[in-house]
Amino acid sequence: MKSTQNIQSAKFNNVPIIILLVLMYVIVAMSDNFKGIFVPFFKEDFGVNNTQIGYILTAGLLAYAIFQYIGGILIEKFGYKKVISLGFILGMASLLLLITSKTYISLIIGLFGLNIGMAMFNVGVNTLGPILTVASTAVLMNFVNFSYGASNTAIQQIVGNLLSTGVQWPTFYVFMLICSGILFIYLLFLKIPYKPKSEAISYNKLDLLKNKMLYFYILSLGFYLASEYGIGNWFVNYMKEEFNLNPDRRAFYAALFFGLETLGRLFGGFIVDRLGSFKSMLLFGCFASLLSAIGISFGESGLLIFSAAGFFYSIIYPTLITTAHQVFKEAASYAIGLILMCGTLIAMVVNMLMGIANDFIGVYYSYYSVAISIAITTIVIFFIKRSVESTQIRTKLEGLNKAIT
Repeated sequence: MKSTQNIQSAKFNNVPIIILLVLMYVIVAMSDNFKGIFVPFFKEDFGVNNTQIGYILTAGLLAYAIFQYIGGILIEKFGYKKVISLGFILGMASLLLLITSKTYISLIIGLFGLNIGMAMFNVGVNTLGPILTVASTAVLMNFVNFSYGASNTAIQQIVGNLLSTGVQWPTFYVFMLICSGILFIYLLFLKIPYKPKSEAISYNKLDLLKNKMLYFYILSLGFYLASEYGIGNWFVNYMKEEFNLNPDRRAFYAALFFGLETLGRLFGGFIVDRLGSFKSMLLFGCFASLLSAIGISFGESGLLIFSAAGFFYSIIYPTLITTAHQVFKEAASYAIGLILMCGTLIAMVVNMLMGIANDFIGVYYSYYSVAISIAITTIVIFFIKRSVESTQIRTKLEGLNKAIT
């Protein structure tokens, strides 16, 4: 009776932490969406061209990748609260620079610093969320990612409307700074009793680097991100260049894809609980690969099919992160930081190649890389599943042998 009460108490006490994680991802959504929406204004205000904008976006992704890895290391040394606090401080300092920015260099530095802060947020969410004492980790992580997707949809619509009425782009960074400041104060008064397992249990980093599962996870997450970034960066361009669709129709298909992905994350955790993590990812990955490939092959008439694939993209990212915690156990914070860094770098390279391929083989054929990337993710998840199952069988046999002897 007492243990049940303790578990229920732990779940209740986690509610303030869950609120923090959800609101942190809302701020991450602001950061990710604002820079894309503001590109035309950056070009006009700072007198830069598309190539220089490309440098900004690449520098931001590089910062995001590297500091997710560094964030994982820092969490092991200093704990969750201090690293998340560092993310707030760096993010708010960068926002102040962006709000007052007058030169191209200050714009780069501001966005670079903001991405460092958001990297700390991301690794904090993805290492703290899966260890919270809750009824279902899968439901929690899918709900946290749902908050990101829902924010994406709202931000695109609201910011676009306000910009058209004459609101200046720095105003939105002022709003983001105020939200960050309020949430930072909330964090300072919040107790986070959880500690990385590595603080209590030592592990050999060399053994981790020799573990094939680490590379399976890097590949699966990297190509998933490559596919999702490819859709975010090139879907609208694909519809414009290939089918000359007007802005309203382009917005409809893009919103449908990400809206269905968001819907999937709202309910996906319950599906994962029912079917199991790996079966769910394989099922959703197969449908995502199939619908993406069919949608592209059917051309303009397949855009609705392609957008429907968004629902099946939904659970893969949060479920991969959740299973990584179970696989790497005491090394989870370090491993996930490394996986996020390398995965983001893979996604960055694939999307750079997509841009080059647009010029050499055309937008239509280069866009197949989106379907190929999610198919690679699904194949690698199959190998992860086999490895996990063989390890579980081996562990059971070893336990049985010990019991006999």
